[in-house]
Amino acid sequence: MSDLPAISGSRRTARARGRIKTQEAAKAVLATRAVAYLRVSTDEQAAHGFGLETQERALRAFAESQAYELVAVITDAGVSGATRPADRAGFGEVLQLAADGKFSVLLVYRFDRLAREIRYAVTTVADLAETHEVGIRSVTEPIDTATPMGRTVFAILAGMAESERFTIRDRTAGGKLAKAGRGGFAGGRVPYGYATDRAGGLVIVPEQAAIVRRIFRERGRGKRPRATLQAIAEGLNRDGIPSPTGRRWRHDTVGYVLDNPKYRGAVEYLFTWTGAEQHVLQPGTHEAIIG
Repeated sequence: MSDLPAISGSRRTARARGRIKTQEAAKAVLATRAVAYLRVSTDEQAAHGFGLETQERALRAFAESQAYELVAVITDAGVSGATRPADRAGFGEVLQLAADGKFSVLLVYRFDRLAREIRYAVTTVADLAETHEVGIRSVTEPIDTATPMGRTVFAILAGMAESERFTIRDRTAGGKLAKAGRGGFAGGRVPYGYATDRAGGLVIVPEQAAIVRRIFRERGRGKRPRATLQAIAEGLNRDGIPSPTGRRWRHDTVGYVLDNPKYRGAVEYLFTWTGAEQHVLQPGTHEAIIG
């Protein structure tokens, strides 16, 4: 038997072991806490049917099945998936809760609820995992981003979602270009004096059209002296006529009306989504207000 005295560990080591046990216990509790994140745009809800109520029911049911405590249900309604998550009001709340250490699992209905652009989706997942130790789980896709393999598969899915978004965008823009080429109203702000019909065309609103004619008449074409834009705006305001936005008329609002070729029965669009400009200016299928 050795004559050396028994060696005991330092109190510092014992305290470190105690801290580790406390941290592990805290992590075990935190691992059961989740936040549900919902996002939908009006177009997606109409086209696909996974509106906010559908998402929330699915997320709550999933949380119950996994024995998660839902800390919060946070919503971004009417927000495009192309928007950077950190720029959304609702997701800003998610990030604040993560920074405060309130949960460890973020639940989404589908990963594309997080973002459709791969750069936003992947960086958001990485930031939540590395900075706040928060994983993301989709209740309809069997991937857990808390694992390296899950993050890899997620990146692949995010890339597919981004490709789908670009395909839809190009198809939609191509349809608008074709419609404009036929002289149809291809979207954008409906001009004051018109409304859209069920087919998406322009129809005259008589009361507003009368104001449009007044503006053109007061401005006069080829006549001198012509009323200034400010004078026309002041006259409209003096007569209590609301502007297209419901507020007071301004000189630039009057100028916008005078510069719009749709009032003369033409359509004009500048498409740039392909990287090259495509200018469309031709007679429209709608009725002109100004002859």
